[in-house]
Amino acid sequence: MIRKKVMFLAALGLYALFFVFVWTQALERETNFSVYLEYAKVIFKGWVTTLGISAVSLLLALLVGLILYAMRISGSLLLRYLAEIHKTVVFSTPLLVIAIVAYFYIGNAFRLDSKFWVGTVTLALYTGAYISDIYQAAVESIHMNQWQTAEMFGFTKLQTYRYIIFPQVLTGILPPLAGQLAMTIKSSALLSYMGTDEYFNVTRTVMSISFRYPEGFIIMAIGYWIITMPLISLVRRLEEKLNYRLQA
Repeated sequence: MIRKKVMFLAALGLYALFFVFVWTQALERETNFSVYLEYAKVIFKGWVTTLGISAVSLLLALLVGLILYAMRISGSLLLRYLAEIHKTVVFSTPLLVIAIVAYFYIGNAFRLDSKFWVGTVTLALYTGAYISDIYQAAVESIHMNQWQTAEMFGFTKLQTYRYIIFPQVLTGILPPLAGQLAMTIKSSALLSYMGTDEYFNVTRTVMSISFRYPEGFIIMAIGYWIITMPLISLVRRLEEKLNYRLQA
């Protein structure tokens, strides 16, 4: 454990030295953040909007992924085809294209004027297709003997999923899920093309006013880092706790 912490601190130190070097180079370019301080409230409001979009879309994406997976394993051929068509559309189309079509056409068709909700639902439906594959891969990794053992002891399908499959699936999906959730947060920047007043769009507007582009991208990087890093750390801690309980 001590060696692990030492190696972590060493790696963190090397990474910090790299950013100190980059920062010193940036200072030589007459870096000036004063204009961003003038628009600090606007930028912070955009950051909060991105945080809200990310939180809601992540929760919805987990639910969408679960629904799509249930559709794909259901006995209904219609539901299986609908899930497969949705996945094919998502996998073959950039998120930016889907976001624009959703806002200008689907949103108008259903009289949805809220850019926040159109963007959030679009992001959830897009990410949910990928998360459904994560669910499926985790379930398929469970050895057939465990299913047969549960059936031998008279477990119902619901009991099998609840007591045997789900705890192992939850542990298996956390590593890829952490990356997918972080990618979802960063993908929220594409909602700026809807005109949503989120973090990327607001900061980019200030950049176009001030012509201080390097400073703007530094602020963007820090803002997204503040959102994603706690999430990744939380998922990793949850993974460690679940692994400890399964081994106990």
